[in-house]
Amino acid sequence: MTIRRALRYILYRFLFPLYQKGVVWRVRHKKQINVVFVAMSVSMWRYQNLYEAISKHPRFKATIVILPGKQYTQEQQQSDKEKLINYFTEKRCQFVIDNESNKGNIIKELHPDILFYPQPYLKCFDKKYEHIAFRTKLLCYYPYAFWMSKGTWSYDRPLHNYAWKLFYSTELHRKDAQTYALNRGRNIEVVGYPNADNFLSGKHHDVWKPQDKVKKRIIWAPHFTIKPSYVSQSNFLWMADLMLNIAEKYSDEVQFVFKPHPLLFSELCKHKDWGEKKAQQYYDKWRSTANTQLEDGEFIDLFMTSDAMIHDSGSFCVEYHYSGNPVMYIAKDFEEQVAEKGEFGQLAMRQHYVGRNKEDIIRFIEEVVLQDNDPMRDARRRFVEQYLIPPYGKTVTENTMDVLLKTFC
Repeated sequence: MTIRRALRYILYRFLFPLYQKGVVWRVRHKKQINVVFVAMSVSMWRYQNLYEAISKHPRFKATIVILPGKQYTQEQQQSDKEKLINYFTEKRCQFVIDNESNKGNIIKELHPDILFYPQPYLKCFDKKYEHIAFRTKLLCYYPYAFWMSKGTWSYDRPLHNYAWKLFYSTELHRKDAQTYALNRGRNIEVVGYPNADNFLSGKHHDVWKPQDKVKKRIIWAPHFTIKPSYVSQSNFLWMADLMLNIAEKYSDEVQFVFKPHPLLFSELCKHKDWGEKKAQQYYDKWRSTANTQLEDGEFIDLFMTSDAMIHDSGSFCVEYHYSGNPVMYIAKDFEEQVAEKGEFGQLAMRQHYVGRNKEDIIRFIEEVVLQDNDPMRDARRRFVEQYLIPPYGKTVTENTMDVLLKTFC
């Protein structure tokens, strides 16, 4: 360990917890505690149930700040902002919006005591809104995805180390944090995955386009990576036309949803062989065909009213298992990708059928989906029961509130 890292270890492991104890003591003696949630997009919003629970408690005042991610195109930022406004208006949430002309700091103006961020990364927002600017507050974080990776990239970023509370999904995630985080996971509370409450609620709306007959419903959810060396192996470019052709071939038996990662459109706009016009035309094709549709917002209702999914997206490796339906992971190097995951991620990926080429995809559609020949069904069910149900016989929201109320009430 270098001298610099040793000093950071002392800071994160001992000095920050000591400082935070003083902050907790001061906040505990306030008449009302200000809780602020930062929201980037509807698809990455994980705090709705917790926001509602906190809003109902007399000790807390909850406010949401809408801050679309600056790594997206201006068009997508505006779209994300409008969708969040509509979503929170419908839910009757208390929210504020950052205006481009605003030279102040809307988060500071809310005087947060507890501050929840949607992602652990820097450079998601303007510098004044980065979590590092609020590290003296009681920072909290729900993972925006059901985390599968291992290593310092996943568990040893600044927020992981100086946050007051990290609300993690399973004991396996705590174990990984204790291995990789500089602070040895001293700030972790295992409460379950936040979307579990919604998946397990039993209240789901049918969001699929009406058809003239009953058809199987398949989701295609590609990741945003279109450069083979970036994060994970790219599949979108070789699958783009293929999936449209498959949707046409099976139009009498299957309807398809195109559920792209929120960043995919922006990446296509920058690609030399695509650009904004071609990307828009492609997305419009999925919107307009009779047995296809585009979904770029919430996905829980979509998942729970589907029959199968084909994807290469990290978090969906876990989340789709709540549906109980068969799922295929696209990867020409599947074993290599599995080896890069943590223990939990490897377990989640092993519950997938594997698609390495067109033939595998066709076989999955025809045999597993259409003929209901699904030999992995029981294994998926056991995985859900062992790892995806929130602990302590409570909901994720109840587990999180228990931590807050034990601390402040």
